[in-house]
Amino acid sequence: MYGFVDFNERGVLSTSLSIQTTFNSLNLDDMLTDDTGSFTTLTVSGRSNQSNRIDTTEVPGRDGLLESEEHTSSEREIVVKYQITDKTNAGFRQRCNRLNSLLKGSKKELVFSDEDAIFYATLSVNELPEENSNSLVGTITFLCSDPYKYGSEIPASFQNDIATITNEGTTEANPIFEMELLAPVTFAMIQNQDNEYMMVGKPLSIEDTVFEPEILILHDTMSTMTGWTQANYVDNGNISGEMVSDGAGMYPNLYGDVIEPPTWQGPSDKKPLSEPLQDFRAEIMVEQNNLDFQNGMLEIYFLDAADNTVAKIGIEDRWAYQDKNVGKFQLGPIDDRHNVSIEPNKSTGWNNFNGLLRIERIGNVWRPYWAIIRPDGMHVAVKSTVKYVDGLDKYAAPIAQIQVAMRKWPTTEATDQRVNDIKVYKINQEPDGIPYIAKEGDIITLDHKAKDILINGELRMDLINFGADFFKLAKGKNQLIVQPINSFITRVKYRERFK
Repeated sequence: MYGFVDFNERGVLSTSLSIQTTFNSLNLDDMLTDDTGSFTTLTVSGRSNQSNRIDTTEVPGRDGLLESEEHTSSEREIVVKYQITDKTNAGFRQRCNRLNSLLKGSKKELVFSDEDAIFYATLSVNELPEENSNSLVGTITFLCSDPYKYGSEIPASFQNDIATITNEGTTEANPIFEMELLAPVTFAMIQNQDNEYMMVGKPLSIEDTVFEPEILILHDTMSTMTGWTQANYVDNGNISGEMVSDGAGMYPNLYGDVIEPPTWQGPSDKKPLSEPLQDFRAEIMVEQNNLDFQNGMLEIYFLDAADNTVAKIGIEDRWAYQDKNVGKFQLGPIDDRHNVSIEPNKSTGWNNFNGLLRIERIGNVWRPYWAIIRPDGMHVAVKSTVKYVDGLDKYAAPIAQIQVAMRKWPTTEATDQRVNDIKVYKINQEPDGIPYIAKEGDIITLDHKAKDILINGELRMDLINFGADFFKLAKGKNQLIVQPINSFITRVKYRERFK
């Protein structure tokens, strides 16, 4: 086995004097340096290299090669040379393992302390020589499939629907536009000085009529229990305990004494709608925090006027020795039911679920939706592909009430589950009119970097207008205009790019 080094004779620059490496917002020099050892960035190479892909053609009878007039930049490789040390052999191995764990992820931000620039990098190789000491010099090779380096994010705002932006990078930049609506619109468009434009929705002609595709029938912020009464029935267990509000949401205060034989039990309350709805969409903001092997079942029922179950959507953890939230989508009463269980792409992907449950019916087509909503409003871990066509109109009754049920298995600890907001919309059908695509307060995001269209954080690529395309900010001055006028507070952010 190898021996120890003398830390008094390391001959290595301290991290305060050396270049420091930050990957995925984690400073490697800081996180891997303590009283018993260190990680020190020594040198970095590849940041200023550039290589091009040049398409050539060999022409018989002609000297040399025929070269294409345009070529593209090749990928970039950045190599970080570092020293890693520890006072003990075991500590050295643990420090190397920690380094490897910090290098996970694809196309993460890579930053060096001596330059105000960002690279998007993925670990290619972390290589150490023969381990004959507990102080070694190694290399980390990062692949930058995007070969550009990026400056700090630059924000700008439109004034009177116009913005002039000067891109001082050495190449084009990818803007991200955020448009906060001041009034309902049927379309949104941003156009540049070269007549390139991105448009979502459809403008109105003089002959067109506009219509509101949906009307908000119920919006309950769950700040009080006003209007809610105890439900009569749940189809999986018993109603017991009490539902309360803390001003920010509804949650079970009590689950009740154990009812024999044990089954799912807890409180359930219902509320009437102002009118029965045929075509509708309901959006329910919920939390189902389930770590530490707790159990919980959160269900939203949609009832007809006679208390019959028309539909149900939910999120639940019902496993004994596993933390795993799954989704639930059911149509009809328990004795004549269409039932679907939905799981995220990753088995733990909905753990500590804080997001949206949505269910809609248009004609005889039902669609459920689950998504975690990040703090920035983005919908992630989305499941939206389930569709059921009710060809026999078995589940066609108008909905007249909404019911919330939260239960647990009585011999286990309950999850932290709650409902924070409920919206129910009446959906209007006007096939000959032009619909509003968004309303006052909504946020339309035109992301020209990721090539995404979002409304309130939800992907809506179906709204792109024919002929529209994602464009870049040219080098130098860019003139941008927004339409329709006086409809948005528009902001843009971008990073200047450098070869």
